[in-house]
Amino acid sequence: MTVSEPGTAVGTATGTGAGNIDGQAIAITVFSTVKWWGKLWLPILFATLRLIPPLTRDLRKLSFIHFARWTLIRELPANGDTAPRTRLRYPHLFFESNFNDGWEEYIDAFSYVLTRGMSLFWASSYGFPGALPTGPFKDYIHRNELEAAHYYSAYPEATATMVQKALALAPAVADFAERAGRLSPAEFEGAWSAFLTDAQDLL
Repeated sequence: MTVSEPGTAVGTATGTGAGNIDGQAIAITVFSTVKWWGKLWLPILFATLRLIPPLTRDLRKLSFIHFARWTLIRELPANGDTAPRTRLRYPHLFFESNFNDGWEEYIDAFSYVLTRGMSLFWASSYGFPGALPTGPFKDYIHRNELEAAHYYSAYPEATATMVQKALALAPAVADFAERAGRLSPAEFEGAWSAFLTDAQDLL
């Protein structure tokens, strides 16, 4: 697999640095400083979402998102075998995600589809302006975003939706290929037409 050079898709990812782009895949990494009550609230929120998966249903509907993860960072790991861990005076909320489409469109989708969810995650962070309107929220993300030092996508020219459809299509293709050898030309023509009709949403 040939990996595209960083920045080749800048036209489709306005708002982010070239180091965050590999083909159609885009990375976002955000650190925000958490207020004192956030270190109590966020673990409860994370545990609730793990225990009740339907609460993340709206997030899962956004098929252009590869994944999204929030983590509460309380300390930094040692830089070498002998160095001590660094305990942060204030915990930080670490958000990372990979997605397709543009940076602007990604933030818009989060803001409009997951308005309440964005407040649940970021309300405990200093400076959070609210998810709507999107302009101040985008400025907030820009101020706290870090450009990736290295970003790699195994399938840079494929979107998450394309990969999901390909995985769903593969067993149907294998089954058709296995049956095709036993069909006459006339039977194959009919079976092929039926296969394309059944699989058209995946093509």
